[in-house]
Amino acid sequence: MEKRMIKNTDLSVAPINFGGNVFGWTLDEQQSFDILDQFTEAGFNFIDTADTYSWWVNGRGDSLKKLSVNG
Repeated sequence: MEKRMIKNTDLSVAPINFGGNVFGWTLDEQQSFDILDQFTEAGFNFIDTADTYSWWVNGRGDSLKKLSVNG
């Protein structure tokens, strides 16, 4: 997959961004890890981790994303 450089950085990202607003809210922990694993195994690496997602679940969504990315 061709990656795109983010201007003024040394970061390259996939052309498709995955919105993480489902983690810790509509998906449980196992479902979240399964989807993130499939996404990254397919070569994608651009995940929207906005801190406003799932704010009513005490930040659980962002915690799951950090666990998955940090492995």
